[in-house]
Amino acid sequence: MRLRLLYIELLLFFFAANAYSQRSFFQIVDSVANQPEVIHFDRSDFKGDSEFWSACEGNDGVLYFGNNDGVVIYDGETWQKVVLPNSSSVRSLLATKKGEIYAGGYNEFGTIEKDSLGNYHYSSMIHQLKLEGQELENLEQIHQLGDNIIFRFYKELIVVSDNRKTIIPSTTDFMNANVVNGTYYVQDIHIGVLSFNPDTNQLAQVFTSNPIKNNAIKGFWPTNKPDELLIFLENGAIYKGNVKTKKVQLWEDVFKDQESDQVISSTRKGNTYLLGTLSSKIKMLDANGKSINTPAAFKHIQNPSVLNLLNVENGLWVMLYNGLDFINYKTASVKFFESTKIYDLHIYNNHLFVAANKGVFVSKYNNEAPGRFSFELISELQGQAWSFQERNGDLLIGHHKGLYLYKNDTVSRITLNGVWKTLDIPGEKDQFLACGYTGLTLIHKEGDTYKMINKINGFTESTRDIVAADQPNTYWVCHGYKGVYKIKINENYSHVYSIDHYTNNNGFESPFNINVFKWNNHIVFTSNTGVYTYNNELNQFVPYKPLNSILDTTKNTRKILQLKDTTWLVQDNEIGYFVTSDATPTPKTKPFLKVKGQLNRGMESILPLPSGKVLTGTTDGIYLFDLKIDNACETNTLITKVVKFHNQDKENLVVKQKEAVELPNNTDVIRFNFASPNLISDGSVQFQYILEGLNVGWSEWAANSFKEYSHLQPGTYTFKVRSRNLNGSHGEIAGYMFTVMPKWYQTTVIRIFLVVVFLFLLWLGFQLIKRSLEKENEKAQAANLKAKRMLELEIESLKLQHDKERIERDKEVLEKNIITKSKELANYTMQLVNKKDAFNDLQNDLKELRQLVRTQTSRQKITDIFRKLHQHKIGEEYMEVFDVNFENVHYQFFEKLKRINPKLSKKEQRLCAFIKMDLSNKEISPLLNISVRGVETLRYRLRKKLNLEHEDKLQEFLRNLD
Repeated sequence: MRLRLLYIELLLFFFAANAYSQRSFFQIVDSVANQPEVIHFDRSDFKGDSEFWSACEGNDGVLYFGNNDGVVIYDGETWQKVVLPNSSSVRSLLATKKGEIYAGGYNEFGTIEKDSLGNYHYSSMIHQLKLEGQELENLEQIHQLGDNIIFRFYKELIVVSDNRKTIIPSTTDFMNANVVNGTYYVQDIHIGVLSFNPDTNQLAQVFTSNPIKNNAIKGFWPTNKPDELLIFLENGAIYKGNVKTKKVQLWEDVFKDQESDQVISSTRKGNTYLLGTLSSKIKMLDANGKSINTPAAFKHIQNPSVLNLLNVENGLWVMLYNGLDFINYKTASVKFFESTKIYDLHIYNNHLFVAANKGVFVSKYNNEAPGRFSFELISELQGQAWSFQERNGDLLIGHHKGLYLYKNDTVSRITLNGVWKTLDIPGEKDQFLACGYTGLTLIHKEGDTYKMINKINGFTESTRDIVAADQPNTYWVCHGYKGVYKIKINENYSHVYSIDHYTNNNGFESPFNINVFKWNNHIVFTSNTGVYTYNNELNQFVPYKPLNSILDTTKNTRKILQLKDTTWLVQDNEIGYFVTSDATPTPKTKPFLKVKGQLNRGMESILPLPSGKVLTGTTDGIYLFDLKIDNACETNTLITKVVKFHNQDKENLVVKQKEAVELPNNTDVIRFNFASPNLISDGSVQFQYILEGLNVGWSEWAANSFKEYSHLQPGTYTFKVRSRNLNGSHGEIAGYMFTVMPKWYQTTVIRIFLVVVFLFLLWLGFQLIKRSLEKENEKAQAANLKAKRMLELEIESLKLQHDKERIERDKEVLEKNIITKSKELANYTMQLVNKKDAFNDLQNDLKELRQLVRTQTSRQKITDIFRKLHQHKIGEEYMEVFDVNFENVHYQFFEKLKRINPKLSKKEQRLCAFIKMDLSNKEISPLLNISVRGVETLRYRLRKKLNLEHEDKLQEFLRNLD
């Protein structure tokens, strides 16, 4: 929709010699502050024929317009068209109390209905009422009277009730009709004014006066008295009729001085009457029937021929011969001085001064337009202007070219370099600072003149944002990108001798977007993260709780302006205000939604006026707001259409629902169209939406009247949308519930099955893992057991090795012992052999000696010796000693022999021992007291007892017996 907003330009109305008082100036402001605004619609908007005949408003706020193409329907966002079956123009429309919409054209009338998909359709009543083939011509008007619907044609009235019709023919032509105070009045042009009785379905004469009998009536309207009726004639004459006395009298003539014009339409709005004319747009009359001046906005109606008027709650629809206009009455703001960037506003000598990008402008009184404001450029101040400060009746102007003085309509230049503004020096009356692009300049006033004393050296940063600190000659300077400076100037203000620079190391999270102001006699610093104040003891910037508890610390506060008990502020390019003394101050921003996003960043201008009004400068002109007028209201928000898309297929869904709409799982996109018909203002209706089930919070406010969601996951969702306009009005929440159906594998049964399968697989996996763990555990246990056994074997091996070593050592010792004992045994045996040989030799010698001795005494003596010797011969006791010693050396030798042959004799056993000792037969024979031959014989027997073959060596056998 293309909207052209036409407002009243403001002019401060004064005499040239300032004869007008300040009060008169504000009276002019009050008279124009709440002027309506006009919104134009043309073919590019409604895309139809531009000649409009009729209109009505449905119960939901949707508007229906009749034009040459049919019925054009407007929901505040989109336009739709419904064509009658015979494609005739639509001259009449009616919205009944029940919400039914009737429409009529040439030989055709019926109803407009909205289906469940949000589409509009026409349903003809011609066949239903059996009117086929009748020449009805154009249906001019439709009215509701109780349960009756009355269709007015030129030649007849058709009264329909409960699908039954009553046809009342005219005498000449029925020209106009209306329902006034519960009575239906109609003009039969050559008869007069008639009234309809629904009980008898008859017409009765009311007025028959000639002036209203032969002139076309263009409207019947009530007065403040129930028995009176106003009758508007086409020629501009207005008569007041008394229905009881049947008398009429001229009330007013809107076309005076033989003005050539016609009244085409009429309506009543409040206590005023509005007349649509053929060539002079709209004329207005007050409740007393006196013509009054129309608002200046009415002059901007786009066509002079007003064919019809529709009065709605928030304004007036004007149907034109060429186009359609809406006059918005609900506006608390006026925009003027457009196409200019405004940096400061100031009222000086009852004139409004404007600092703009083009220069300084001052309001002037215009004799030709006393109700409008106009401005004049001060030629000497052309170019970028920044600010105004009034000092002792003088106006100082900060300009790109320097500091200027405006006085008595003359301009003088004080400094040469660019100056943002001026700043008072605490305690000084005649001196102040010029805050410029590259630092500060000292200015001195002498009488009526201002002189630049000197440039203050030592500080060259821009000083647009500066506030005097609590300490003498000390100032806070904020730079948008570099942070905060605290500068100290010497006593004669010639140079800066101390500079403290603060960025993000002294309490600020960032050095960017910091500004300094005074609020409640405290110096406060605004930032992107809240408001701070300086703690001198800590040398830190700490949060300032009194303002942080009021403002949104997530937004950047760019301006704080405290005037008396009201604090004005700018947060994130949005103006607001709060009453400082309130128990719980809350910023109010709704009145200023129109200027959101249009402020000059860092140079926002706010100028409060008396009577609750305020001027604000923007990047595109000046706005005048009236804060005492609250046009905010609650209205409805409509979901007008819901469409789903799959590939290239498009399908409309039910709009009015009783339960959630089911969408197939192959839905690619679902699109919602929405509108708020009653929020028509200046085209800046905004919407906010949320999809419950997907979104966490509401979206940002946006002008788009549709929202699409693509590839939603299966589930149940609720789409909600609400609306608002920039006057602060809000539309209630509209909702739409739908369910995206799951795919076959996403159904509840499948999900349960999948859950069961998943649990089974989980259990199976658990079992497999358990078994695997058990096997691994068994393997681990086996490995541990094997390792244990290996360890035990290693330990056993070590023990065996140790034992073996010990045995080897013992064996070595034993072998040594055996060798030693064997040697001892051998020595012992050899001693026995030698002893026995010596004994035998001695015995033989004694025997021979006894033979040689002759005396008995000697012989007896030898016998005694022989006896004693024989007593000490080697006998069995010596051999037992041998056996024991041999057994000790050769462990269980004799036992082994006995196991081979238990029948071995003692002598044979000893023979085996002697053979093992490697004794010869000769050495063995004395030990066994046998001859050598006997030894051989004994050896032979021994071999047989030991089962030795002849070739087996006895000595080797016995040696291996160990």
